[in-house]
Amino acid sequence: MKAWNVRVSRPGGARHIGQVMADREEWARCAALSRYGVTDEEIEAGEVADQERAILPDDDFDVSPA
Repeated sequence: MKAWNVRVSRPGGARHIGQVMADREEWARCAALSRYGVTDEEIEAGEVADQERAILPDDDFDVSPA
C-alpha cells in the first residue's frame, strides 16, 4: 500500500487537500472521493465544516504518488 496526494483544481490553481492510502491509482481515486467528497445536499445542510479540504461536486481532482 502506498500514499497518494489528493489535489483539487479550483480558480487560482490546484490545491493539495490531503492524502489517502491505496495500492493502485483507481483505488486511490475512490478513496479520495470516499474521504473528501461531499454532495450539494451536504453543503446546503451546512454539514461541511471545511470546504477548502473537500472535493466539491463540480471540482476536478487528481491523485499522485506521495
